[in-house]
Amino acid sequence: MKRIITITILMLSFVGSIFSAEAIKLLSYNIKGHSMTSSRIGNIAAVINAQSPDIVALQEVDNRFLTIPYDYLTDLAEATGMHSQFFALVGTYYGIGILSKTEPISVQTQSFDPSDTSKDKEARGFLIAEFDKFYFLCTHYSLNADDRDTATAWAINFARQSDKTVYIAGDFNAQPTYRAMVTYKNNGFTILNNTSQYTFPAEGPTSCIDMIISYCGEDSQEYNVKQTGVVTSVSGLTMSDVSDHLPVYVVIEEVKASVIEQLKDLEEIQFIREENGFSLKNLKSLSQVNIYSLEGTLLDSQTVDNGTTIFFPERCRKGIYVVNVNNGYQNSTFKYILNH
Repeated sequence: MKRIITITILMLSFVGSIFSAEAIKLLSYNIKGHSMTSSRIGNIAAVINAQSPDIVALQEVDNRFLTIPYDYLTDLAEATGMHSQFFALVGTYYGIGILSKTEPISVQTQSFDPSDTSKDKEARGFLIAEFDKFYFLCTHYSLNADDRDTATAWAINFARQSDKTVYIAGDFNAQPTYRAMVTYKNNGFTILNNTSQYTFPAEGPTSCIDMIISYCGEDSQEYNVKQTGVVTSVSGLTMSDVSDHLPVYVVIEEVKASVIEQLKDLEEIQFIREENGFSLKNLKSLSQVNIYSLEGTLLDSQTVDNGTTIFFPERCRKGIYVVNVNNGYQNSTFKYILNH
């Protein structure tokens, strides 16, 4: 007990150092650009302003207004007081966008044509904004799994070659257990938002397909996830009238290099077995928990904090399972024998 108390005090003494930098709020929102109206643009701006994010990834940005060209992204930028970047993936009027309080250092784009066998005929891609210590990528993935794989492979290569932390935010058209997201996780990416908080559809959501993920290389600036959530209500608005998706956000804070080294010396993760599940202690930040079968099939993925009870999916039967816990500071694997 004495050792645990000492560690707790030590952790608390780090708080001021770890969180000395200003928090950065990242938000992703599919705004259902089809049939856009000026009044709905005002409501979208109200949703964004209620969260006061630093950077926003927008999907389905549709700048058409009947037969008259219109720039709704500029309206959103003015209504939120933010800088705007747009990447047209269909014609010159439909695609993805980024809003940011600080103007990016540079902006790049990358697009992919649909495969010959894809029923999804939209081009897809990334809008890449470079900031001081990280890249922020906005994307809207294809409905086709092979096309998602193409984009994922490009993004992994981009992140590995980057000298900065990489954040990717968007509508992935895939749940956390789908192939593209598993590929990300198997290549060092972390899903930052809590995927048990659903984002689609806006009314009675049943799945999480809007996510914010990150990759941090050895020489990149480390960030700690302070908070994450899904926006389910804004005063005076019905969220399903604003869009068919709910916005997802994470709040990150810069971690000092000296603190990272001290944190690495602290106690390892404690794996505590509970009835039909388990919980974790000594996590240094929000952690990605993946449950696999012995054959390597991903069965469940959650973002959790200390003390959260994780239950096995109902489809799991008596047998041995592998649990991996990863948060950027710690990466541990445990064996769990399920007895029912």
